[in-house]
Amino acid sequence: MKNVLVFVLMISAGIAQAQQEVIELAKQDIRSGRMGLIATAMELTPEQQEVFWPLYSAYADEQDALLAKRIAMLQEFSAIYDQMDDAAADEIAQTSFSIQRARAERRERYYKQFAEALGPVLAARFIQVDSQIATLMDFEMMRNTPLILPKPEAPPPPRP
Repeated sequence: MKNVLVFVLMISAGIAQAQQEVIELAKQDIRSGRMGLIATAMELTPEQQEVFWPLYSAYADEQDALLAKRIAMLQEFSAIYDQMDDAAADEIAQTSFSIQRARAERRERYYKQFAEALGPVLAARFIQVDSQIATLMDFEMMRNTPLILPKPEAPPPPRP
């Protein structure tokens, strides 16, 4: 996941659109890094791996779709963070809430599938590990995202 910081900094700097190839490489690196961390933490037997990884692949595909939405939101944000008006701020907040809801719903839905296939203990371990990884990535993204600044007020017209 060495490209995560580069990826986050590019989004924060607003140059992600010009560097689409680097973004795609970073996303691949993030996905493979997550898989490595999850494989280590899950300690699955070969039989459990045969059940786990196909489910995880579907989970990760949905995760990638949510990441794409988040990237788009951050790109939009980075273009206007220092000129934020009420409508744009509300749109970004609503998009963020939607992504957070989708993440929680996906975790709950897949927890049930993992629990049915591998048992609740391994399913809960997966959700725990995935949540820890997501929290670290969220922290890194937010650490490199500037705070919203209000749109500067127009100066008053000159007095005659």
